[in-house]
Amino acid sequence: MFPRSSFRFIWLILALALIGCSSAPAPTPTRAPIPTIILPTNIAPIPLATNPPLPTNTPAPTLAPTPSVKATPTRAPVVPAGSMRVKIFMIALNDAGKLGKKIGCDDSVVAVERIIPLTNAVLRASLNELLSLRASEYGESGLRNALAPSTLKVDDITLVAGRATIYLSGNLALGGACDNPRVDAQIKETALQFSTVRQVSILINKIALDKILSGKGN
Repeated sequence: MFPRSSFRFIWLILALALIGCSSAPAPTPTRAPIPTIILPTNIAPIPLATNPPLPTNTPAPTLAPTPSVKATPTRAPVVPAGSMRVKIFMIALNDAGKLGKKIGCDDSVVAVERIIPLTNAVLRASLNELLSLRASEYGESGLRNALAPSTLKVDDITLVAGRATIYLSGNLALGGACDNPRVDAQIKETALQFSTVRQVSILINKIALDKILSGKGN
């Protein structure tokens, strides 16, 4: 058996050990560090939505001008066998020489074609065709016939050295001062279409048309 002094020594060591353990200061707990988040620097910024720009007062596009359509010329009427084509003359009011020869009152005298029976007396036949028309408007052409209210007929025609003298009879009806140059031009231009006629004299009931139109033929 161990001596009593040995037991005392062991108990003393144990007591000291217990005292040392109980007197050691407890470690102070430390706060865990808060982790910091580091964003990568290569991320592109997200663009903020912006309102679309307001429309400016830009003029609306205009349509290209439509090219003007030229009227297709109509074919001259076919001349039947035993017929021929001649010209008679009508008046374009206020035309100022655009469609034909300019005459008084700023009008124009304009040729239109007619088909008549074949004849050697072509000048007389052309004048008869002109004087036979009773409508004041020539179809839907917009041309006017200043001779329409008159009742005239061809009595005779002479042609000497390029001068045609036309003898008419009947009643000459005029609608105003501007009809004077109109009837004169219609008759004269109808005669002057022929190359053999260079000058024209007109008599109505044996009185020169110039005198009648000037008021000196009464």
